[in-house]
Amino acid sequence: MRTPISVKDLELIALREIRSFPGGEYVCHVEVIPASADWRLHATVRDGADLNRIQHAAAATTFRLKHRYHLRTDW
Repeated sequence: MRTPISVKDLELIALREIRSFPGGEYVCHVEVIPASADWRLHATVRDGADLNRIQHAAAATTFRLKHRYHLRTDW
């Protein structure tokens, strides 16, 4: 069973998790983009970021968080 979570809380968790990956320190903001019953992450990075590493970190984080949480619908 997945835990309901607000968009803002999910963004904070995703940012923390992505920053824990090598190269993740270049991520300065993460936005959750809701799409009907699903969602995706959008990461904003600073100059010097290795985009391949960031994409890997974002994809791995999205996979983990989608299995752990679902967006609350009462926002």
